[in-house]
Amino acid sequence: MRTEQARLIVRFLNFLIDSVIFGILSYIVVSLLVRYHSALQVYNIGFLRFTAFLIYFLYYFICESVFSATPGKLITKSKLVEKNTFLKPSIPKVFVRTMCRFIPLEAFSIFFTGNNLVWHDLLSRTIVINKT
Repeated sequence: MRTEQARLIVRFLNFLIDSVIFGILSYIVVSLLVRYHSALQVYNIGFLRFTAFLIYFLYYFICESVFSATPGKLITKSKLVEKNTFLKPSIPKVFVRTMCRFIPLEAFSIFFTGNNLVWHDLLSRTIVINKT
């Protein structure tokens, strides 16, 4: 099986697309919660941060667990696989990968680790490849 690791520009496009989708999704969820739950109508930064954290976690965890791809990866025709086997990653690996996304400045690690990998790739032993 021939596999090719996704290039830096593809990884960046994945990030941009997923960030836009996450932003829209967060806006919709928070707006609905505030509109229909009277206790949340007062501006509460703790609630907003927790909600954003939860949506971000669920977005990546569910998409990568079920589909081995986020919408950004689907659009750029790439997918997530285990580094050594090139198979769909296990749930624990996706969990580690998702939690590593919360490391401060983690997205910038792609410029320091080499081979277009970020910490969430390295620590979960997964890679993003082009679909064949």
